[in-house]
Amino acid sequence: MEKRFYFADAFWFRVPLKALVLGVAVFAFLSLYPALTSGTASDHEHALFGLTVLGGFMLAATMFTVAIDDSHVEIDDEFVHVRFEAFFTVRIALSDIVGVRSVDPRPRWRYRFGLATNFEDRISCSHGGTMVEIELAHPQMTRLWPRVLPVTRFWVAVRDHEAFAVELQRAVTQHTGTEHAWAA
Repeated sequence: MEKRFYFADAFWFRVPLKALVLGVAVFAFLSLYPALTSGTASDHEHALFGLTVLGGFMLAATMFTVAIDDSHVEIDDEFVHVRFEAFFTVRIALSDIVGVRSVDPRPRWRYRFGLATNFEDRISCSHGGTMVEIELAHPQMTRLWPRVLPVTRFWVAVRDHEAFAVELQRAVTQHTGTEHAWAA
Protein backbone atom coordinates (compact mmCIF):
# COMPACT_ATOMS: atom_id res chain seq x y z
CA MET A 1 0.00 0.00 0.00
CA GLU A 2 1.54 3.26 -1.10
CA LYS A 3 -0.45 6.44 -1.57
CA ARG A 4 0.93 9.72 -2.94
CA PHE A 5 -0.56 13.20 -2.54
CA TYR A 6 0.75 16.26 -4.34
CA PHE A 7 1.13 19.81 -3.09
CA ALA A 8 -0.88 22.52 -4.81
CA ASP A 9 0.65 24.16 -7.87
CA ALA A 10 2.81 27.13 -6.98
CA PHE A 11 1.23 29.48 -9.52
CA TRP A 12 1.89 32.44 -7.18
CA PHE A 13 5.62 31.80 -7.54
CA ARG A 14 5.72 31.05 -11.26
CA VAL A 15 4.35 34.43 -12.40
CA PRO A 16 7.01 36.56 -10.61
CA LEU A 17 9.69 34.05 -11.61
CA LYS A 18 8.69 34.30 -15.27
CA ALA A 19 8.61 38.11 -15.06
CA LEU A 20 12.06 38.11 -13.50
CA VAL A 21 13.43 35.74 -16.17
CA LEU A 22 11.91 37.90 -18.90
CA GLY A 23 13.46 41.04 -17.37
CA VAL A 24 16.91 39.45 -17.16
CA ALA A 25 16.57 38.16 -20.73
CA VAL A 26 15.71 41.66 -21.97
CA PHE A 27 18.74 43.02 -20.07
CA ALA A 28 21.00 40.41 -21.65
CA PHE A 29 19.71 40.98 -25.17
CA LEU A 30 20.00 44.76 -24.79
CA SER A 31 23.61 44.31 -23.73
CA LEU A 32 24.16 42.25 -26.90
CA TYR A 33 22.75 44.85 -29.30
CA PRO A 34 25.80 47.18 -29.41
CA ALA A 35 28.15 44.22 -29.90
CA LEU A 36 26.11 42.93 -32.82
CA THR A 37 26.09 46.30 -34.57
CA SER A 38 29.19 48.47 -34.75
CA GLY A 39 30.35 47.85 -31.20
CA THR A 40 33.67 48.52 -29.53
CA ALA A 41 35.76 46.11 -27.46
CA SER A 42 34.02 47.46 -24.37
CA ASP A 43 30.63 46.65 -25.91
CA HIS A 44 31.80 43.08 -26.51
CA GLU A 45 32.79 42.77 -22.82
CA HIS A 46 29.34 44.04 -21.78
CA ALA A 47 27.74 41.51 -24.11
CA LEU A 48 29.72 38.65 -22.57
CA PHE A 49 28.72 39.83 -19.10
CA GLY A 50 25.06 39.95 -20.18
CA LEU A 51 25.24 36.43 -21.60
CA THR A 52 26.88 35.13 -18.43
CA VAL A 53 24.18 36.69 -16.25
CA LEU A 54 21.47 35.33 -18.52
CA GLY A 55 22.92 31.81 -18.52
CA GLY A 56 23.34 31.72 -14.75
CA PHE A 57 19.89 33.09 -14.13
CA MET A 58 18.24 30.69 -16.56
CA LEU A 59 19.99 27.78 -14.83
CA ALA A 60 18.82 28.97 -11.39
CA ALA A 61 15.25 29.56 -12.60
CA THR A 62 15.13 26.09 -14.15
CA MET A 63 16.33 24.50 -10.91
CA PHE A 64 13.67 26.34 -8.87
CA THR A 65 10.93 25.39 -11.33
CA VAL A 66 11.94 21.72 -11.25
CA ALA A 67 12.20 21.85 -7.45
CA ILE A 68 8.66 23.20 -7.12
CA ASP A 69 7.26 20.43 -9.31
CA ASP A 70 8.88 17.73 -7.16
CA SER A 71 6.68 18.13 -4.07
CA HIS A 72 4.58 15.33 -2.61
CA VAL A 73 3.59 13.42 0.51
CA GLU A 74 3.69 9.65 0.35
CA ILE A 75 2.13 7.22 2.83
CA ASP A 76 3.44 3.66 2.94
CA ASP A 77 3.05 0.82 5.47
CA GLU A 78 5.38 2.34 8.09
CA PHE A 79 6.13 5.97 7.25
CA VAL A 80 4.88 9.26 5.88
CA HIS A 81 7.46 10.70 3.50
CA VAL A 82 7.28 14.45 2.89
CA ARG A 83 9.29 15.83 -0.03
CA PHE A 84 8.79 19.55 -0.41
CA GLU A 85 10.49 21.01 -3.43
CA ALA A 86 14.08 19.84 -3.62
CA PHE A 87 15.03 21.53 -0.38
CA PHE A 88 13.23 19.62 2.36
CA THR A 89 12.51 15.96 3.07
CA VAL A 90 11.36 14.21 6.21
CA ARG A 91 10.24 10.70 7.12
CA ILE A 92 7.64 10.39 9.89
CA ALA A 93 6.91 7.04 11.54
CA LEU A 94 3.21 6.13 11.51
CA SER A 95 3.61 4.73 15.03
CA ASP A 96 4.55 8.20 16.34
CA ILE A 97 1.50 10.03 14.91
CA VAL A 98 -1.13 10.90 17.53
CA GLY A 99 -3.17 13.52 15.70
CA VAL A 100 -4.32 14.39 12.19
CA ARG A 101 -6.53 17.46 11.75
CA SER A 102 -7.17 20.45 9.52
CA VAL A 103 -5.67 23.72 10.78
CA ASP A 104 -6.12 27.38 10.00
CA PRO A 105 -2.67 28.94 10.48
CA ARG A 106 -2.19 32.35 12.07
CA PRO A 107 -0.75 34.52 10.66
CA ARG A 108 -1.90 33.01 7.36
CA TRP A 109 0.60 34.83 5.15
CA ARG A 110 3.51 33.28 7.01
CA TYR A 111 2.49 29.67 6.51
CA ARG A 112 0.73 29.71 3.13
CA PHE A 113 3.58 29.88 0.64
CA GLY A 114 6.67 27.75 0.84
CA LEU A 115 8.58 26.25 3.72
CA ALA A 116 8.05 27.94 7.10
CA THR A 117 8.62 27.29 10.78
CA ASN A 118 8.01 28.85 14.17
CA PHE A 119 11.56 27.72 15.18
CA GLU A 120 10.16 25.81 18.16
CA ASP A 121 8.06 22.78 17.27
CA ARG A 122 6.41 23.19 13.86
CA ILE A 123 7.32 23.04 10.18
CA SER A 124 4.89 24.02 7.43
CA CYS A 125 5.05 22.97 3.76
CA SER A 126 2.56 24.74 1.52
CA HIS A 127 1.97 26.14 -1.94
CA GLY A 128 -1.46 27.29 -0.75
CA GLY A 129 -4.64 25.52 0.24
CA THR A 130 -6.03 23.93 3.39
CA MET A 131 -3.42 22.62 5.80
CA VAL A 132 -3.45 19.28 7.57
CA GLU A 133 -1.57 19.02 10.85
CA ILE A 134 0.34 15.84 11.67
CA GLU A 135 0.96 15.77 15.42
CA LEU A 136 3.68 13.52 16.85
CA ALA A 137 3.89 11.89 20.29
CA HIS A 138 7.61 12.65 20.58
CA PRO A 139 9.77 15.42 19.09
CA GLN A 140 11.49 14.40 15.88
CA MET A 141 14.83 16.06 15.18
CA THR A 142 14.41 17.52 11.70
CA ARG A 143 16.94 19.40 9.58
CA LEU A 144 15.66 22.69 8.28
CA TRP A 145 18.83 24.17 6.92
CA PRO A 146 20.90 25.43 8.66
CA ARG A 147 19.21 24.34 11.90
CA VAL A 148 17.98 21.10 13.40
CA LEU A 149 14.63 21.49 15.17
CA PRO A 150 12.71 19.23 17.58
CA VAL A 151 9.46 19.09 15.60
CA THR A 152 6.19 17.76 17.05
CA ARG A 153 3.83 19.18 14.40
CA PHE A 154 4.06 19.17 10.62
CA TRP A 155 1.63 21.21 8.56
CA VAL A 156 1.20 20.13 4.94
CA ALA A 157 -1.15 21.57 2.31
CA VAL A 158 -1.81 18.99 -0.37
CA ARG A 159 -4.36 19.32 -3.18
CA ASP A 160 -6.84 16.76 -1.82
CA HIS A 161 -6.42 17.50 1.89
CA GLU A 162 -9.57 15.64 2.98
CA ALA A 163 -8.57 12.39 1.26
CA PHE A 164 -5.04 12.79 2.64
CA ALA A 165 -6.30 13.17 6.22
CA VAL A 166 -8.62 10.16 5.88
CA GLU A 167 -5.89 8.00 4.31
CA LEU A 168 -3.34 9.01 6.94
CA GLN A 169 -5.78 8.30 9.78
CA ARG A 170 -6.56 4.90 8.25
CA ALA A 171 -2.85 4.07 7.82
CA VAL A 172 -2.02 5.07 11.42
CA THR A 173 -4.95 3.06 12.81
CA GLN A 174 -4.00 0.03 10.71
CA HIS A 175 -0.30 0.28 11.64
CA THR A 176 -0.75 0.82 15.38
CA GLY A 177 -3.84 -1.33 15.82
CA THR A 178 -5.46 1.29 18.02
CA GLU A 179 -8.37 3.62 17.33
CA HIS A 180 -7.64 7.31 17.87
CA ALA A 181 -10.23 9.97 18.50
CA TRP A 182 -9.27 11.95 15.41
CA ALA A 183 -10.20 15.62 15.43
CA ALA A 184 -12.18 16.91 12.48
